[in-house]
Amino acid sequence: MEAAQISALALYVGLNLLLTFLLALNVVRHRFKGDSADQVMLEKAVRAHGNNTEYVPIILIGLGVMAMTGASAQTISILGGTLFVARIFHAYGIQQAKVPNIFGMVGNIVTWLVMLCVATTLLMQGIG
Repeated sequence: MEAAQISALALYVGLNLLLTFLLALNVVRHRFKGDSADQVMLEKAVRAHGNNTEYVPIILIGLGVMAMTGASAQTISILGGTLFVARIFHAYGIQQAKVPNIFGMVGNIVTWLVMLCVATTLLMQGIG
């Protein structure tokens, strides 16, 4: 791996770690409120954090393997940046009163597209 690939990967791992941390803090914030009226908001905060931890790690591992197999820093940045923005959209959308909403749907669909791009790239690299 070249320095540019490592730097790109480090940036998106760091950003997604920060997002996961902020989502965890949001869960704690809702738990400390302790008001039963906020139970729905607590559940939404838990789902936003949980959903992030379900998708992001495996995609980041995939980006890491892509970097190890020679993917360019630009490719890592495009996929990593798209993933980060998609996860912000999803985290925001899943916590809104109106569900489903455009932010949640776009965030989810774009996350899946990034996952499919990473998976397809790795499969092609593994076969070829």
